[in-house]
Amino acid sequence: MGPTATLRRIIDTPGITLSVSAHDPLLARLVERAGFEMIGLSGNAVAAAHLGMPDMGFLNLSDMVDVSRRIAAAVDIPVLVDADTGYGNAMNIVRTVREFERAGVAGIIIEDQIDYKKCGMIETAHPVVPAAEHAGKVRAACAARSDPDFVICARTDAAADHGVAEALRRARLYIEAGADLLDVEVLGTPEEVAEIGAAELTVPLKGNMDEGKRLWEIDPETLARAGYRICAHPGLVRYTVVHAVKEALEHLKREGSTIGYRDKMATTKEYFDAVDLERYLEMERDLLRPFPGADTQS
Repeated sequence: MGPTATLRRIIDTPGITLSVSAHDPLLARLVERAGFEMIGLSGNAVAAAHLGMPDMGFLNLSDMVDVSRRIAAAVDIPVLVDADTGYGNAMNIVRTVREFERAGVAGIIIEDQIDYKKCGMIETAHPVVPAAEHAGKVRAACAARSDPDFVICARTDAAADHGVAEALRRARLYIEAGADLLDVEVLGTPEEVAEIGAAELTVPLKGNMDEGKRLWEIDPETLARAGYRICAHPGLVRYTVVHAVKEALEHLKREGSTIGYRDKMATTKEYFDAVDLERYLEMERDLLRPFPGADTQS
């Protein structure tokens, strides 16, 4: 079963599947080896890791496709990519979908913020485009895919400025436009989850479990009853990396060596296992051995 069919099975199966964001191939391999069934590619993490900038609309289509292609090639589990606003209007979405399909990912998330979008954890206004305009993007995305299993997730950020009721109105419109999965961005209070559950939306929900919000505090059973199928953890890896690296650098600067810190680091073997070194050494032994019957002197 390929990545798109696998992701389609995940969103069609009752219960919660955990997704973890990984912003480079090494981290993606660690997620896969830990036993997770899918990877999310967070635009927030890519903006930080590849540009050293906040998630404020600075990434473009080429940036995300390049990272997505390398991650999808490194793992066998499906990758669901944050494609921001789709990088343009409904016409531009056609190319966006085709580029991500060629990159080997299993689906994309497109949001209804204006093109100068901002991460939902940034405490500021989050203007959205007219609902009909974004529904047009969703319809275009669904029409553009060559693989019917390629997942189109429609995200609405309307709740931040206009309330949950408006976000749910938009969600229903995006369902009519063909969305396979919905991301209704909310802070994640119990009251908001109850309101979303009561709406009885007809497609599965993806929850943003970033620790900058509150949805991660709600138990999976409650989320499943409200219609969630994917609980995405976009912050776990990036927050852990920043904390661990800062701590390690502070130790080295203070002590002048890694003595006293080594037990908090991966061993050399663990590191080489993560990049599958032994498989490549085996490949080297096979491919670089003298060809049978060849004249080794010529």
